[in-house]
Amino acid sequence: MFDFTALQAASLYLVILMMFGIFVAYRVIQARQGDDDEVLQRRMRIHSNLTEYAPFYLIGLFALAALNSPVWLIHVLGITFTAARLAHGLNFYNKAGVTGRPKGRFLGTLFTGLTTISLAISLLYFIFLR
Repeated sequence: MFDFTALQAASLYLVILMMFGIFVAYRVIQARQGDDDEVLQRRMRIHSNLTEYAPFYLIGLFALAALNSPVWLIHVLGITFTAARLAHGLNFYNKAGVTGRPKGRFLGTLFTGLTTISLAISLLYFIFLR
């Protein structure tokens, strides 16, 4: 049932991140109708953060698929990046005034960086060594 090609696997993470992007954009629209500037600023940061990282990552994921990398690699990188972006973005919805570093934001940032580096290394491998 789930015998994906590399292109189908990359497309799956594209769809998930697209839907999350629509969700966070909707949350910005909701906040604009209110009068809490702090909530609006936080939601705008969530949306802009996603749109800063996801496009380049997804281009890389599709490039990796085009280079005939193993499907399991696309899934490992796609799942990890998607979970990191969801954890980072959803943790921003903590109530204002919560003290301490939100774990979801920290882990989301950490794993976004690690998977981006892993993707870059994987691309270099499949470009030059395979």
